[in-house]
Amino acid sequence: MPLIVFVRHGEADNNVKRLLVGRHIESHLTECGIQQVKDTGQHLKKLMIDRVCVSPVTRAVETAKIICEINDLQYQTDERLYEIELGDLVGMNYDEVIEKHGNLFLKFYTGDDPILDSYGIESFSAVKKRIQNLLDETMKNYPDKNLLFVTHLDPIKAAISIMLDLPPESLYGWHIRNASMTILKHENGNLSLSGVNVMGFHRYIDE
Repeated sequence: MPLIVFVRHGEADNNVKRLLVGRHIESHLTECGIQQVKDTGQHLKKLMIDRVCVSPVTRAVETAKIICEINDLQYQTDERLYEIELGDLVGMNYDEVIEKHGNLFLKFYTGDDPILDSYGIESFSAVKKRIQNLLDETMKNYPDKNLLFVTHLDPIKAAISIMLDLPPESLYGWHIRNASMTILKHENGNLSLSGVNVMGFHRYIDE
């Protein structure tokens, strides 16, 4: 049965520094992140990927380039896979935001705090809408193909939320590892969730 595989970009500088860089500040893969992606690229060989789409953001494009080189594939960018728009939070430290506003990131998944709007942060419902659009298009146009989407934390959480309708607290607590695979499977015209945080076994121990 055909698969849709979401891969989060490998560890990047902003992950290590806990900086909110959003879409427009460049952040490159670390040496650790490059190795994570190489490992994932090897695992993807077994899935016979037919088509690769990637977020236009630097750290995601670097991830896609490594995977495509390993698998002899080409990629194209798709803005529906973009990182969330972080508005005025861009450049701030994650922990400083928590200290100033409380758990604003949990509120992001509930979507009911005016602070989110005041900072110009894209709503989680908007992220789900663009990912749903991508999935619908994929099911219609590529029903027999194995597809790879290289993206970010919250677009992957949006895909999981579409599959499982998780409450905000569960979404917030579910960490998606860098360069891990989230795997959806076509089954009788529907999508089912087959795997989350799929990666090399050594990483489950080390991380």
